[in-house]
Amino acid sequence: LVMVSMPAAGLFGALKEIRTYGMSLSSITGLDSITGYRGGPPIPMENAFADPLGGVIGALGALLGLCDRDRSGKGQHVDFSQQEGVAQMVAPAFMDYVMNGRVAGPIGNLHPLAAAAPHGVFPCSGEDRWIAIAVGSDDEWRRLTAAIGDPEWARGVEFADAALRAENVDTLHARISEWTRGFDDYELAATLQRQGVAATPVLNVGDLLRDPHFKARGTFPEVEHPLGFRETIYGAYVKTSGVEPTIRPGPIMGQDNEQVFKGLLGM
Repeated sequence: LVMVSMPAAGLFGALKEIRTYGMSLSSITGLDSITGYRGGPPIPMENAFADPLGGVIGALGALLGLCDRDRSGKGQHVDFSQQEGVAQMVAPAFMDYVMNGRVAGPIGNLHPLAAAAPHGVFPCSGEDRWIAIAVGSDDEWRRLTAAIGDPEWARGVEFADAALRAENVDTLHARISEWTRGFDDYELAATLQRQGVAATPVLNVGDLLRDPHFKARGTFPEVEHPLGFRETIYGAYVKTSGVEPTIRPGPIMGQDNEQVFKGLLGM
């Protein structure tokens, strides 16, 4: 038998009895300490980011146990600390502290290594519409300024290279925002993509369900729920060649008890 335990902080150690939810896990891993606006206090992540991540890593732990069983013929008890799993998300800040002694803090949408500028989300026309733009090289910068119309301000010495653009990022972002406000987010993103600039509209939940790309891939199919109503769910976001996935709603409570307890466990 391969068994996976997923306590908040593992089966041993000082925090082995700690109780958490997904949001508190992001606090005891350091993730909240680097989330928020630059110069401001930490802003805990609104979504329980740890919950889906824990499921993915827990499944990986089960696969590791099964692989070992195939080699050794023995079962495994897999101890997965969700705290340690989420802590992987602070890896760049961890490396910066170990190597340079710097304690990272919130930086908003800026690139954590100052390796791209502009790097953020910028307002577009319409209510609460935004575009994400990231420029990492001088060539990409030239492509962006060409799309803007090669304005005089873009030729200023403060934006002459990537290092200077990162140093003057606040002024740069203000200039970019003045320009993006006059455009539709989807149309501007398409224009910049054609120019070779990394840009996408910032989609809200309604946009996801209407987006033509997601529709083409069948990302959000509509299915019949066992309780008699139709619902829109996440589809098979991993596609495999030659195999058509079976899309079905989640089970009702206890639906698979007999198969699991009698069929798999022989109880």
